[in-house]
Amino acid sequence: MDSKGGRIEITINGRVYSGRGEATIKPARATRTNGANMDGTGFSYVEPKLASASLSFDRGIDLKWDESMMLQSLDVTFVETDAGNRQHFFSRARWAGEPEINTSTGEVTGLTIETDSYQVH
Repeated sequence: MDSKGGRIEITINGRVYSGRGEATIKPARATRTNGANMDGTGFSYVEPKLASASLSFDRGIDLKWDESMMLQSLDVTFVETDAGNRQHFFSRARWAGEPEINTSTGEVTGLTIETDSYQVH
């Protein structure tokens, strides 16, 4: 049986952090766009992109949500603990987006990691 959902573990540069909410992983490093010419015939083109993961955190996990954090290069391991310990490796990753802190819930959203070096095991 293939398990989905459950607990996650996120390690950033060797330190384990607690994630919150969902993570959305986009493993493909290319996108395909299809369209139609004026005569109705089709065309496609492929564009390269970085593999990415959108994450959310608790603001109290001891990350500084400032520009120095955003400029770091990262090695991130994302483990789906309850889904057979599936591991996602984002080597030499970089932050994208802007941290947004919800003062009511303490959830930090708006952050994505992106890399050209992604593996899953």
